Amino acid sequence: MDPRFKGRLEVGVAEAWDRLEKVVIDNATAAQLPIEDPHQTEAGEEEDQAGRRMSALEQLFEDEDRELLHTTQTTSSALSITEQVQKEIKIYKGLPAIPSEQDPVAWWGGKRDTLPNLSVLSEVYLCVQASSTPSERVFSCAGHAISQERCRILPEKANMVIFLQKNC
Repeated sequence: MDPRFKGRLEVGVAEAWDRLEKVVIDNATAAQLPIEDPHQTEAGEEEDQAGRRMSALEQLFEDEDRELLHTTQTTSSALSITEQVQKEIKIYKGLPAIPSEQDPVAWWGGKRDTLPNLSVLSEVYLCVQASSTPSERVFSCAGHAISQERCRILPEKANMVIFLQKNC
C-alpha cells in the first residue's frame, strides 16, 4: 500500500497483488451493506450509521443525503465491486512510485477520488501507532526478568516469564 515501494517487489508479486485485490474486495463489500434508517437514542436524538449524533442540519437534510448516497451508489455499482477494484489496482500499478521522502498518507489523500477503495484500505495499513509506551513497558519487563541475579535463565524461560507478566 506504500506507493514509495510498490515497484520494488520481486518475489511473489502476483500473489501480493491477488491478496491486495481480495482484501479490497472484502472491505468494499462490507462497506456497501444495505443502509438502514437511523435509530433513536435514549435522549431522542438521531444517530448516523457510525453511531455518532447527527447535527440539526444533518437531520434536516437526512432524506436528501440518503437519496444522494443512493444515486451515487447506483451509478458506481454499474461496475461490480470486483471490476471496480481491478480497475483501481490497474490504475495504481500504472502510477509512478513516489520519492521516499514524500508522505504516502498525503499521497493517498490526494488519490481518494480516483482510487476510493484502495485509499480506504491504505488508511488501515499505513496507520502508525501513536505511542511507543507498550513496547517500552515490555522492554522494562524484560530488564527485570533478565537481570544479574538471573543471568543463567534460558531464553525459552525468559520468553515465558515476560509473556506471563504482560498477558496475565
